[in-house]
Amino acid sequence: MYRSPKYAAWRTAAIWQTAVQVKGGGIKGRYKATFHFVRPDKRQRDLDNLLKAAMDVLVTAKVVENDCLCEWLEARWVPEGPQCLIMLEALDENSD
Repeated sequence: MYRSPKYAAWRTAAIWQTAVQVKGGGIKGRYKATFHFVRPDKRQRDLDNLLKAAMDVLVTAKVVENDCLCEWLEARWVPEGPQCLIMLEALDENSD
């Protein structure tokens, strides 16, 4: 897979910015992920295209063990705020 220099630079910055925010060593096991994205401009964009890159950053930054452990995923466009806000919640073994 080819990654453009612009994407590679974004990915490196995103991993570092994410890793410094982890408190308590990340989430072990199943989790819920909620994403809020702010549109960078007025062009039409697919919300789901943003999720894979963001989930891969969470794994590489050791915030979560594996993105296959995500049991619940929510994503939405929001009018303002950070470009990408990710909220994670560990799910206990009894959660359905």
